[in-house]
Amino acid sequence: MVKSYLLMLCLGANVLFAERGIQEEVLAEKAGKRWKEWSQLWDGQLEPKEIKSQFAEDCRLVSSQPVEKVKLLNGGFEVADFQFIETQVQGGSDVIEALKGWPTTWAKGKVGRSNFKVVGVEVAGQQVTTTQLVSVLVKGKHSAEYNGRWQSTWSVEDGELILQKAEMLSGQLVILRQDSLFQEVTKAVLPEGSEHDRELTGENFYWRQRVPAAFQPDQFGETGISVADVNGDGLEDVYLCQIGGLRNRLWLRQQDGTLEEALESGLGIRDNTCGALFLDFDGDKDRDAVLSTAVGVVFFQNDGAGGFSEVKRFENIPHGFGMAASDYDQDGDLDLFICQYYSSQENGEDVSRGSFPHPYPVYDATNGGRNVLLRNEGRWIFIDATDGAGLEAGNNRFSYIPIWEDFDNDGDQDLFVVNDFGPNNYFLNSGQGKFSDQSGAPGVKDGGFGMGMTAADFDQDGRFDLHISNMYSGAGNRIARQDWFHADQEQKVRDTLLSLARGNTMLKNLDGTAFVDQSKPSGIAMGRWSWSSMAVDLNNDSREDLLVANGFVTGKDPDDL
Repeated sequence: MVKSYLLMLCLGANVLFAERGIQEEVLAEKAGKRWKEWSQLWDGQLEPKEIKSQFAEDCRLVSSQPVEKVKLLNGGFEVADFQFIETQVQGGSDVIEALKGWPTTWAKGKVGRSNFKVVGVEVAGQQVTTTQLVSVLVKGKHSAEYNGRWQSTWSVEDGELILQKAEMLSGQLVILRQDSLFQEVTKAVLPEGSEHDRELTGENFYWRQRVPAAFQPDQFGETGISVADVNGDGLEDVYLCQIGGLRNRLWLRQQDGTLEEALESGLGIRDNTCGALFLDFDGDKDRDAVLSTAVGVVFFQNDGAGGFSEVKRFENIPHGFGMAASDYDQDGDLDLFICQYYSSQENGEDVSRGSFPHPYPVYDATNGGRNVLLRNEGRWIFIDATDGAGLEAGNNRFSYIPIWEDFDNDGDQDLFVVNDFGPNNYFLNSGQGKFSDQSGAPGVKDGGFGMGMTAADFDQDGRFDLHISNMYSGAGNRIARQDWFHADQEQKVRDTLLSLARGNTMLKNLDGTAFVDQSKPSGIAMGRWSWSSMAVDLNNDSREDLLVANGFVTGKDPDDL
């Protein structure tokens, strides 16, 4: 992505290095296009003779096929790990024929989708080695999807790539015994004919062009959705946060599973809203609401039947993003921590939401907003306890998401904060409403463009681990891994720059005072531009799986994974 690609090429790199990086990007693009073109062999749109000149006469293919018995999992799908068997397919024509018939070695049906993404490139003279992620879907009686990592070796002749060797390094096969693990039910659940339907179906920019700038819509302001039983009927309801100018929407779940919009709930505000929490802040056993908006953090009291009225507003917290509640001081009520991504002021003047300050943040940025801990005193009285609780250290980052968990298993809630443009923050609770800054502990800093987080005991050792959603950049990974990239810098600096584009992070909790990066062995790094994640047992095997939300508004690229 642009964010990290510019960082990789511009920060301290001389012209020679930049030119080399651009050359490698060109080669990576050519390699990706080659594979995308060749994939047309699988659906009969390409004849072998048309690409014969693109394969060396002694070209070699190292293939793989599922030879182990698949393991049936709950949820209607099977997973088979590939056992890698080196074949003796050699010669351009033979390799082409082997590639053409490869999908039939693991599935029966028609290839419905094939994607290739180059994630690594190495240049040695006139030889180029690329690594690409491959995803192939075959639709038949039982759909099957292959996901793997391939390596290709090329020679460069007159600026064109000629394949010398293709090797399938790793892969996994998923076989769906049902049509799909999930089914689209939107039309069956939501009422038809609503005048606001286009809010949900129209493209993002449709509304950006029509909503007044006074409402301060920005690219980060339409990310919130909450699920909670707001009216006490035992059914989970849905609340959608929207960009400024569009009304936030509350749908009440009915006994038949459909959703009915609660137009008179009191929560239909039109302020740019990033997030919402539904929790019992006043101790009366129903779900109250707190919203993070462009005009501040706003509390709403629930009347017990799903009717809400505003009771508290903090206009001095106008740049709130992620929120998390916990009884950190163990006094019996819920307190609230709010991440403020942007700084409220620059050079003594107010800064509008959505405007990055100067200097522009890149890495280890300390001109972000001030996060706030609101201590609940009862009767809707909240006190700013941030500094008094020991949370002032590093409280000037571009913070997205906080999370409360007992990371050291001592019976109280600790705090982890994920930051964009720099290291994360971590605070251990002393048990007396005070925190000690542990941001320098091993594994905590992470150093990516952190945007989301979830905590769960992924390895089932009795401790909460962390999955952090970062930005993955194929270009950044390709460039930052080269020997020439910032060759005059310490390895620590090189590793830091690479981390900014490496993708999602899995941190194994050792004892609450240290974490270790398990991203590579866990296989979770590749996540595109990831915004958030959720730990959930999708297949009912008593182990936490990961659901990662990712994407960004950009040009449509159907070839991207």
